[in-house]
Amino acid sequence: MREKSELRALVHESAEVDAERVRSDLEHRGVAPEFSRPISRRLVEIAADLSAPEYAAILDGVSTAYGVYREIAGATDSPAREGYELNRLMDGFKGELHKLDEGLRMLSAYLVRMSALLSREGSESLH
Repeated sequence: MREKSELRALVHESAEVDAERVRSDLEHRGVAPEFSRPISRRLVEIAADLSAPEYAAILDGVSTAYGVYREIAGATDSPAREGYELNRLMDGFKGELHKLDEGLRMLSAYLVRMSALLSREGSESLH
């Protein structure tokens, strides 16, 4: 027979208390309160039927996912990240300008060559 989850082992009178226990367990694992509150209400429904190791695994999974979320959000919001993105965009713009400059030089060289060829043939118009 499966052992009862930590959540079920504690006798609670309402779902709010159960959600409060899950929230507390999540925050103990490093999950921020603004994230643990909504997720704890959802976890109450599934946590009641889990064994203690399964319940701990669920909490560890949520905690790990929150850590990854925090890293991604922190990198996106940081001024260093914004500076990096701006530099990357400017480098791309610089590359496109370089291509345009190279294309214009080739076109200019072609027009000079065609003009010289036409002047040797005695024609004055290039079109």
